[in-house]
Amino acid sequence: MNLKTLYTENIKNFLKLLLMGLCMTVFLFSQVFSQQKDEQKKDPPPPLLSVELPKDAEGFFKDAERILENDLAGAIRLYEMGLILKPDAWDKRKRLASLYEKQNQLGLAISEYETINKTTGSKESFLDLIRSMEKANFIKAAADNAANAFKKYPDEPVFLYLSGELFYKSGELNQALKALQEFIRLKPTEGKAFFIIGSIYEKLNKPKDALLNYIRAGELIKDDRDINDAIKRFQAKTFNISDLSIFIPDGWIRDKDRLLSMDGSQSINFYVDTKGDPEKIAIKYAKNVMLYGLFTDEALKSYEELRKNLKKDTPQIPIPFIRARNIEGKNSAKMVSISTGEIAHTNIESSVAISMLYKDKVYTIAWKAEDIAEKGEKILIELFEQAVWLP
Repeated sequence: MNLKTLYTENIKNFLKLLLMGLCMTVFLFSQVFSQQKDEQKKDPPPPLLSVELPKDAEGFFKDAERILENDLAGAIRLYEMGLILKPDAWDKRKRLASLYEKQNQLGLAISEYETINKTTGSKESFLDLIRSMEKANFIKAAADNAANAFKKYPDEPVFLYLSGELFYKSGELNQALKALQEFIRLKPTEGKAFFIIGSIYEKLNKPKDALLNYIRAGELIKDDRDINDAIKRFQAKTFNISDLSIFIPDGWIRDKDRLLSMDGSQSINFYVDTKGDPEKIAIKYAKNVMLYGLFTDEALKSYEELRKNLKKDTPQIPIPFIRARNIEGKNSAKMVSISTGEIAHTNIESSVAISMLYKDKVYTIAWKAEDIAEKGEKILIELFEQAVWLP
């Protein structure tokens, strides 16, 4: 068999095989198609899961509670479907809102609470809305809703307290202070309100008012760590003597039983007398730190004579003096100033003392420096204005 013949035979065999494969493919396809037609004539298979849905809202709600423990998401869907049929089922809507909260879907929860509140306007709906908004960190919105709730229910001071607390958290200090001051007028024994008021005054840099409110809070709530810490924090900034607390001013340090300026040029001493006339006591302590010979009664009379005899056109010279006056707004407080001159000069020395009656005791603050008396008067008046008299 030559090569040409062999090649022809191979071609024939290949074509036979190809034809047989094609016939087999057609046969198999026809069998499959026939089987599919037979199956289509049969009844369709039942669904994998058959659930008969309720026909009314209550059915949805009951089913939701039935599966709630094991299927929270499914329970939520059933509540949603039930509320489509009965949108005014407010207790169920509140239940749905609480389930949203469990899933931390706070936006959806707030939306439900808002719907309830807008429709019913009940006290409970306000509380739910305020709480959920605070939880979602919508603090200012929660505070506004609390304020609106108090307008609607003025016999419920709790809304006033909530508005003050939330305004404080949102940084609206003046609004918070106004609300809480009104609250303690209605509820004067609520220690938490006094504590927040103290915190507000602290932020407003009003240490005297802050400490007074912290102290009142401590009287109403015993052994509260936050309140006690606040009082201790402020007491560390004060000089305490009996029932008087003086805030240590900037630039001054505590030096045993007195205050000393950072540069050492000024000092402030404190005294308590069990009885006596405030003016006489102030004179006594003001004189004690000055050179005695300069301020005897005879010396003071001579200074007055010298002052009277000076002509108007004579250059001003330093003449020692002593003067006493009342403190404005403090009926029992007397201030006595002593100095080696009314004008500054090389060797000037001055002392100022303020004495005040409180609880049958006379409290005295005395300043001493090589400076004019007006400087000491200003310092002591500022100290007295910020002083806290303990109850």
